[in-house]
Amino acid sequence: MLGQKKGTAGEFPPVRNRGEGCKWTSGAVFTESEEAAMIAKEDAARAAEELRRTRAGNPRVFFDIQIDGKAAGRIEFVLYAHEAPRAAENFRAMCTGERGGKYTFAGMRFYRIIDRFIDQAGVNGVNSIWGGSFDDDPGGLALKHNKAGLLSAANSGPDTNSGHFSIVVAPAPHLNGGYTIFGEVVSGMETVNAINKLTVRGTDRVVGKAVVTKAGCMLNCNSRPSVTPKCKTRSKVAQTERGGHYRPCLD
Repeated sequence: MLGQKKGTAGEFPPVRNRGEGCKWTSGAVFTESEEAAMIAKEDAARAAEELRRTRAGNPRVFFDIQIDGKAAGRIEFVLYAHEAPRAAENFRAMCTGERGGKYTFAGMRFYRIIDRFIDQAGVNGVNSIWGGSFDDDPGGLALKHNKAGLLSAANSGPDTNSGHFSIVVAPAPHLNGGYTIFGEVVSGMETVNAINKLTVRGTDRVVGKAVVTKAGCMLNCNSRPSVTPKCKTRSKVAQTERGGHYRPCLD
């Protein structure tokens, strides 16, 4: 176990977590240096997560939600503009509605809700603020679906992102590497969970209606014209994703 004390002879006890005669284990024994390295790694991960959330310039946006005709609260998000600039800029502009017409999340409903997995939404007939799909953000693809409240871009394969997205309501490691994470819920997780209850337990059959009555931006709301839908540089090495081959974006 982490923090296990040394025995009287100055050696660690003969505990194994693998090998002949070891049928099961409930933990592991670490040397002091291994423990220190693990703690340092965990501290670094927490610091990186805090930086993503609080980085200067990150937009902060919101949805006001109505469930079955009644006000259900506000969800506030911070967008990872550094790690996932394309997905973050698309989401920000869809929240403000600055492009006009159908390019707004206001009036959108959550059309796909899977029990203890995701609340998914998007605007039908709108691929993105650029008029078509946009490429993956490599920084966002590298992040892990390791907690509830993350914003994850929906897609149909590499570089096919649109205005559709999911809010994950539990860790979803099977999504790692295939879907761009571009923000997280910072307030209103109770509303996210209320939306997720609009489904039959263990299914994706929706039994209620959740609608975004108002969307907007509260902080760092300026347009970012330098962000473009397509990357400029791709890897020379092809990768395989969901049965297809592609060369991933590097920017």
